[in-house]
Amino acid sequence: MNPWRASRTSGRSPRREPGFGTYHHSTAGASKKIRALAKTMFTDAFSYLPFARDSELTILDVGCGLGFLSCLCAEFYKNARITGIDTFEHSSLGGSSLKGAKENAKLLGFSDRIDFEKSDVLTFTLTQRFELIVSNLVFHNLGKMRFNAYSRLASWTHTDSFVVMGDVFFSPKADLAYLSKEFRIVSKRSGSAAEDTRKPKRWFGTYTLLVMSKDSDTVA
Repeated sequence: MNPWRASRTSGRSPRREPGFGTYHHSTAGASKKIRALAKTMFTDAFSYLPFARDSELTILDVGCGLGFLSCLCAEFYKNARITGIDTFEHSSLGGSSLKGAKENAKLLGFSDRIDFEKSDVLTFTLTQRFELIVSNLVFHNLGKMRFNAYSRLASWTHTDSFVVMGDVFFSPKADLAYLSKEFRIVSKRSGSAAEDTRKPKRWFGTYTLLVMSKDSDTVA
């Protein structure tokens, strides 16, 4: 059964589907298409990583919003423990809330393995390092502070950790140069984002997924 769709039982009302919100400068329909693209690309990236699907990974979802990527991680890595952090206040995702994220995880049956926390990537403190850090459409919202955030990501990983980041890089040379100082960029894949045809094409641009490692010997 696909946990992303409502279950239907004879004689009963269908279970409510999770709602992952609408991105700014987008529509509900376009946001679903963007997430479909992201799901495909993140799933492909996870398949590439040297982790078994039943590994007991520790995963951090930076800017988790309503839990889309946290739930995707829980679906792919069956025994992973995921921590999702977000301010749940930024206008980049309509309707974002801690309560909504928890409800989505519960609807999909992942609430026992996902913990959501209200926190800012620039102030978040932790007592552990993560084997996998993920993020989707977050860092471009931080302006110049994103470079500080990139460094913080590096401090939350160890030698064998990976970072999988999907975003729109409006200054790609600057971002990639900075990220290359913190990580080895193992894989880079770009895809045409699902755009709302009623908006100028420049509003979203090209979606890029980066797979990065702290291990300099990682083979691309």
